[in-house]
Amino acid sequence: MSKKLFLRNLGRKDRIIRFVIGVAALGAWYFGAVAGTIAIVIGIAAIMLIGTSAAASCPINSVAKINTMSQKEKDEMEVKGITYQKSN
Repeated sequence: MSKKLFLRNLGRKDRIIRFVIGVAALGAWYFGAVAGTIAIVIGIAAIMLIGTSAAASCPINSVAKINTMSQKEKDEMEVKGITYQKSN
């Protein structure tokens, strides 16, 4: 099951949104806009968002069998021979 957990399942728009939110949250943490426990939580969430964006795979989406890739993106992946998660 772990191999299926890391198949691509994030589309371009989803990856961009996750990256922008992650960078904004990381910036808020880094520049001290938040402090204490909430800063730690925001920092961890930011790193997770940036990581899932970079990997194009979200474990939560995998478990929920959600794939946000457009049909065009799926077609491009098939041409390149890259595997992605099939939606139900």
